[in-house]
Amino acid sequence: MSEFSIDLCVGWLRVGECPEGTFDGVVRNLATGEWVLTGMVAALQFEAGFTLASVDTVRVVRDSTIVFAGYVKPVSNGVGGLITTTTPEGRQFTLSGPDAWTVLASRLAWPTPANLPPWPDGWDQRSGVASTVAAGYVASNAGSLARAERQIPGLTVVDGTTGMFGSWSARLQPLDDLVVRICRDGGIICRLVVDFSGALQMVFTTPRDRRTTTVLSDQGDLTNVRRQDIPASANFAVAGGQGLLAARTFAVSGAVSGAARREVFTNQSSLSSAAEVQQAADTAVALGAASTTITAEVTDVAAGRVQYLVDYDIGDTIAAEIDLVRYPVVVEAVKVHVGVDRAVIRPVFGNASPDLVAGIIRDINNLQARFDTQIA
Repeated sequence: MSEFSIDLCVGWLRVGECPEGTFDGVVRNLATGEWVLTGMVAALQFEAGFTLASVDTVRVVRDSTIVFAGYVKPVSNGVGGLITTTTPEGRQFTLSGPDAWTVLASRLAWPTPANLPPWPDGWDQRSGVASTVAAGYVASNAGSLARAERQIPGLTVVDGTTGMFGSWSARLQPLDDLVVRICRDGGIICRLVVDFSGALQMVFTTPRDRRTTTVLSDQGDLTNVRRQDIPASANFAVAGGQGLLAARTFAVSGAVSGAARREVFTNQSSLSSAAEVQQAADTAVALGAASTTITAEVTDVAAGRVQYLVDYDIGDTIAAEIDLVRYPVVVEAVKVHVGVDRAVIRPVFGNASPDLVAGIIRDINNLQARFDTQIA
């Protein structure tokens, strides 16, 4: 049986432990995840010189592997951080925030990363295989090639030299948005890993096809199984790039005609080349294609047998066997729960990625209401 620990950290280095708290977190594919940790302050264990107020990062460790890493800071609109309240049972705390993916959202992709504004270039244009281009943008705007004041300490970038060959450009987009676009266009995945020394590693690679090795069936592994056949929402796309009126760069994708035609427009005014605009149109059609979605809950037993980071990872394709028919399912999210009585990590299928923001807001509001009652 796996051993779990909830490490309380400063700069990703462990300074304490929460042996009796309840942790719930979600890791998302190409998006920011969130987490919440609650417990009693008196149960926390700290090294000398550190307190709950010192904690700025949290990690969940299964055996000797970090399975979740998160920052103690707002997720959005001021939601997240540290809250303590006095209850009849003692002082209670709530720590919450985004996962490590949020480091990408803290930077913009500058048109000329080596220069302060105003910039001599309109766009930072790059061509190559998708992973190399994405890695270059990250390294230039947040990694070792960035200006000293923009570098994220300890961040390294690993280029798997994979994905579709293409052209991309950057002009003040959030760096995470740019990375997501390149990954979607290029058929690659981006994973952010934190090690025990606190070093951050951004890995660009190809998602794995695990359909033959990682199979979950409706005969004991899955409950509340639901299959949904979704018609195409878009089969013809018009993408608009830079420029105005007749001088604007446009591209179209798709060839469906008649009543079945479903047209969409994707505004890509920040793109600088016709090749990029065409990629955007092609991606819009691919995302809007007809699909079959399988949603289900993975049982605790199955989650213990099929382990996160061993048998699957974010973005990998696994198999869901329903009525003896196997369907490919992309792991779009992973839920992590660690409590006093039970710890489980389970994949989330399709677009059923849970949003913890509402839960965080509810928890904080409940704590605030109890705090106001106690003080009043």
